Amino acid sequence: MQNKIEKIFDFMRILDKVCLVKRATLLSDGTAETDSSHTFKLAFMVMLIYPYLKHKYNYARLFELALVHDIAEAETGDYPKAQQRAHPEIKKQKDALEKAAMERYSALLDEPMKSKISDLYNEYEVKITPESKLISALDKVDANMQANFYHNGDIRYWTEYEDGEQYYKINTEKKDIVAQLDEPIVEELENGTINLALTNMKKMGISI
Repeated sequence: MQNKIEKIFDFMRILDKVCLVKRATLLSDGTAETDSSHTFKLAFMVMLIYPYLKHKYNYARLFELALVHDIAEAETGDYPKAQQRAHPEIKKQKDALEKAAMERYSALLDEPMKSKISDLYNEYEVKITPESKLISALDKVDANMQANFYHNGDIRYWTEYEDGEQYYKINTEKKDIVAQLDEPIVEELENGTINLALTNMKKMGISI
């Protein structure tokens, strides 16, 4: 039993690091969003939309995927979407580093958790199951929504980041994975987020 407790402690130390990972988006007061705050909001988004979903999903699986989807960033840090888009080689590097991180995490755990965490992460990365597609879509919606909350929509800060102007395109385009879902509630969320970005851009005198 002592060995199992030590492994749980080791894994919780990884989660502590996840809580420290800062993302490119800012919270409303200017504080950098963290992976843990993003995961918290993503899980709540699942709960908020679930009653309105058109198709059937495994409710528990959705929460598990939301919890696991970014844990590799405890070691790799966050790679902003704009940077990945502008530099495909960075996306390739990110994938390799995250795969290596997940292999190290799995080595800390005993079965059945070892396989469960690994399977959840791989399921999210491959995005074949309905649950993984839904979480991926909501992940993008939440990121775009949060990016617009700083100081009542002052999105001029996006340009302070490397390749930051890409955010204006990312925030105003429809995502293929949302269309694939055929979920009206998710499409409405996406449209609302796009409209929010367009409103903020107009308010700040920004055009693309």
